This record gives sequence, C-alpha cells and structure tokens, in this order.
Amino acid sequence: MSTELDHIQPGSVIGPYRIVRGFQGRGGMARVFEVEVREKYRRPTLPRRLALKVAKEEYQAALVAESDFLRRFDHPNVARIFPLAGYHRPVYAARERLPFGWGWYYTMELLRGRSLKQHLTHTTTGLLHTSPDENRRLGVLQALGIARQLAAALVHIHERHVINLDVKPGNVLFRRRRLRFLRGSVPQAVLCDFGISRDLRYPRAGLLGVATPEYVSPEQAWELSQNPQHVDVRSDIFSLGVVLYEMLTGTLPFDSVALVADPTYAAMPLRQIRPTVLPQLDEIVTQALVKDPAYRFQSAAEMSAALDRVPTPLDWKAAARRTFAGVALVASLTAGGWGIRSCAVNPTQSPGPSQPPVVEPGTHTPTPALATAPPTVSPDATRSVSTSTPAPTCTPTNTPRPPTPTPNPEGD
Repeated sequence: MSTELDHIQPGSVIGPYRIVRGFQGRGGMARVFEVEVREKYRRPTLPRRLALKVAKEEYQAALVAESDFLRRFDHPNVARIFPLAGYHRPVYAARERLPFGWGWYYTMELLRGRSLKQHLTHTTTGLLHTSPDENRRLGVLQALGIARQLAAALVHIHERHVINLDVKPGNVLFRRRRLRFLRGSVPQAVLCDFGISRDLRYPRAGLLGVATPEYVSPEQAWELSQNPQHVDVRSDIFSLGVVLYEMLTGTLPFDSVALVADPTYAAMPLRQIRPTVLPQLDEIVTQALVKDPAYRFQSAAEMSAALDRVPTPLDWKAAARRTFAGVALVASLTAGGWGIRSCAVNPTQSPGPSQPPVVEPGTHTPTPALATAPPTVSPDATRSVSTSTPAPTCTPTNTPRPPTPTPNPEGD
C-alpha cells in the first residue's frame, strides 16, 4: 500500500480540484499535493492554489480527525484549513474515489517555504565554508524566534484541548511573506501536521508507531508498553525541547527511542556543545527535557513566558539590509531631485516667431530700390499701437542713404 497514492499524477482530478504537483516527504500517513481549483468552482473568498492532503487507506479515520482539529484553530503559527469548494455550507473533509477505493481528503493553505528540517540539513556552498556540525544548527536569534513561535502555537492548540504529539522539524514549515528583504531574519514558522494528534477530552491511541522516535516524550515511548503512562500537554513540551536543542547544537539529545525511555540517561548540557548560548536558554532546554513530566514546564504558556524573558540578540543582517535599502532609496530620490533642478535651470524653449535668416557678408545679392520716394511718416504715427503682430526687426546695413533735396523758395 506504500505506492497506492503514486497513481495520482499532475492533471488528475479529485473533486473540485486539479492536481498540479506532488510534494515529497510530507506525511507518512498521507500524501500532499499542490492543487488548483477548477474554474467552475472558483470563489473570490478562496485561494486558487491550495494544498490537498489525501490519506492512505489505513489512515482514513486519522485524516478526518485531523481536519476536525484544524478547523478549531485560528493562529498565524498553525496551518490554516479551508472549506472545500463547491459546497453551499462549510465542509472541511470529503470522500472521493481514489486508486484503492473511496478515501477522504481536505485542503489547507499552500506553504511554499522550506521546512525546518531542510534548514537544518542545508549545506553552505560558495565563498562561505563551514564544518558539518555548523551546517546543522541555526543562529541563536533564529532558534529563539522559531521556538517562541512554536510555543505560541502549542499554547493555542492546547487551549482547544488538542495535543500534537508529533512536534519535529519536518512538521514545521515556513510561510513566505511579502517584502522579505526588509523583514527580520526570523522566518514565520507554521506547525502543520496533526495526523496523530488527540483531543484531551476523548483520547485515542494506536498510532504511536507513526511518530518519529527521536522526538517523542518518554511517556509516549512507554505508552504501548506494559506500564503505560498518561500523555498530556507536557509531551509536546518535551518534543519542543528536543527541536530547540537540535536547532542550537545541530545534534539530537537522544539518538534512539531507548535513550528517550531510559530514565537514567540525560542529554549532554547544551553549553558544553555550544558555549556561546545564553545561560537562560540553556536552563529552558534542560527543564523541557526532564524525563519526569512533573519537573518540566507544566504548560506551554509557562515555557512561552520563559522564552520571552531571554534577551533577544541583535538582528545585524536585517539592520544591514534595511540600511542598504534606505541608502538606495535616498540615492534614487537625490538623483531625481538633481534631474528636476537641471530641468528648471535649462528649460526647453517654446516655439516662437521665426527669426530672419542671417546673411553672410559678400553673399547677398542687392535688390534694386523702388523708384517711388519713401512715404513721409507723421509724428503721430510713431506712437505705439497695441497689436499681436511682433514688430519687425531692423537690421543695419552699410548701404548709403540717398540725399533728400532741399526746396529753394527763390527758385533756381
């Protein structure tokens, strides 16, 4: 049955959705696909691209319960479920004929960012080279910011009587945001998988084997043994402590489920692996990883408050990016101001009356003078008269003026 959902290929139709592509490695109990809402089912209130989750045959009941959990949540650090298209009332899970028969599916927001697991296993290339251990750990600023968001997500789901029981880097995705260049270096984390979650009011068991052993709490590890222990919200706190330990050190505190269940085995102190970690943060991780639930943080709100009291390191990278953007903006505005000034100093000349052509000396052909005598202009005619026609331009010449005859009253 491991390949029963591999027959769903791009272009396949599931209900009101068309498959675009499949995601690899997202969910051991189900498959997740990127889908597009078919044209006749599109609504202005629903996104056109979503993530569709289809459960394998043996996990149909778990997927229906997961959709019920997700519809209770409304938090920026918890995955958002959307009602299915094509229904007149909100419906969050439906059945469709799948390769193995009728199966359940639901749709949630499409998270295009990488997972926390991919961030931890990302290797640095190019001009910067780091050791293998450094490739698997985050900066204190990022680790603290992500842990605060996950603690806030746990506070939200615990208030709605849900425990996740599968907090791990593979189930933490990052939401892409606009203007990421100007935002802080801490991405927005989203807790997105509730396949083995439980309602504390109606607990269920039997799906423990699906959880990743290195991140389970000791009471989860002992649950299916002959001496089961009670599992509650403190189990998620332990798992969050494991994730925070891995983000800061690049290694897991417990390499196997046997070490998790061993009450005598304690993880290596965090500051022995990374001495630059703040003592307050080391104390939080140590308290979260206590094997006995009675000595851990008793609620996610308590752990969240402790994380908020840790001094936040300066975000130098974000400050440098914002400074660069500010300098670029000032430079562009300054360049625009210089352009406006140059236009004001050298305005474009508007078209006016045409000037007479300039005649080069020696090339002008003289025009014979008229035989009639020039008219006599009275003094009153020299007064200025308002007219729209520009006055003619008088160009001096070297032509001698003919003498005017003087009348003789006595005769010749």
